[in-house]
Amino acid sequence: MPSTTPFPAHSARLVFQPVTEHDFPELLTVYNSNPDYMEFAFGQRVVTLQTVADDHQDNLAFADSYSFSIREVHCTEIIGIAQFILRNPQDGHPWLGLIMLHNAYQSHGYAREFLDTLIAWYRENGYTSLHLAVLEKNSRVVSFYEKYGFVVYEERVTEKLGRVICMKYSIQS
Repeated sequence: MPSTTPFPAHSARLVFQPVTEHDFPELLTVYNSNPDYMEFAFGQRVVTLQTVADDHQDNLAFADSYSFSIREVHCTEIIGIAQFILRNPQDGHPWLGLIMLHNAYQSHGYAREFLDTLIAWYRENGYTSLHLAVLEKNSRVVSFYEKYGFVVYEERVTEKLGRVICMKYSIQS
């Protein structure tokens, strides 16, 4: 596995900071602003602080996993979260687990800006691909990733999440 430089602290319009327990109340607002996704992922349209804490712990249970809060450059309020991993133990590939923005901050290009930063960081560190999985029930985001350059390579059924659409982005050096 390539060695890694620290993840960038910011992009042009966004600031990225590792999530801490202190962030959970603000992240709860982000999570609950996305009730459809909460229902798809957690089986309920409104989740609790414990759900946020458990999700954070589940993500960090993997070695080389990251969980970053997303803020606008000139604001202190958390507007989103991103989770990713350098090496998924199931297949050895880097995976993007989540980019979630508060619904008030969607459609402003922030997810794309984060993804640009993430892909550039992976490229800088010698990675050649990035994988992700989209819940079938959330398949409307597939077009976002396809426009970015991700391609569908497989559909799987998982016990916890049901059918998922697996996508891959080839990182050019």
